[in-house]
Amino acid sequence: MKNKPVLNTVFEAAFRLIDHALNDNEYLQPQKLHRLLYLAQAYYGANYHGNMLMPAIFVAEEFGPVEPNLYAVMEECRPDVRLKPVDPKTSHFIESIWAQFGHHTVEHLSMTVCNHPPYTKAYKAGTGTIIPYQDLVDFYASVRKSATTPEAKEVVRPRVMQSHKGKPVATTDWLPRRLK
Repeated sequence: MKNKPVLNTVFEAAFRLIDHALNDNEYLQPQKLHRLLYLAQAYYGANYHGNMLMPAIFVAEEFGPVEPNLYAVMEECRPDVRLKPVDPKTSHFIESIWAQFGHHTVEHLSMTVCNHPPYTKAYKAGTGTIIPYQDLVDFYASVRKSATTPEAKEVVRPRVMQSHKGKPVATTDWLPRRLK
């Protein structure tokens, strides 16, 4: 991990995704939540030079990647956790993940991520194997658009801001290219 994660806990991302689902009148199934968090962690690292969105690990389980701490705590019900405010960039990123992947079914998301090398490599090592974060970043940063997997730069939607004349302008974060 290069820097401190942007969020303090996995719950901060999870509850925001649950709230997006509720705003769309959708019940967010636990397995779908885990897939969305997995994709959020992977695409954040791919878009922001390996930095982590949240301090979370994912393990390869039979039906797909799972964040075991979140699974254990939320098995019965939603715990009472106080969410700290997040910066607009992070909030926008989580909204982008929901907009890109939230409309997919659990089955579609599971089938997609279970066919990606970071998961398959860990699953072949055995159920419960940790999926290395660097494997996520490397794969999702190098993926080219396919029918089920977008490129990293396509996941984060442009933000709409106003120009000096008051007209709406689509903006994205400027990131210098990484030197090798």
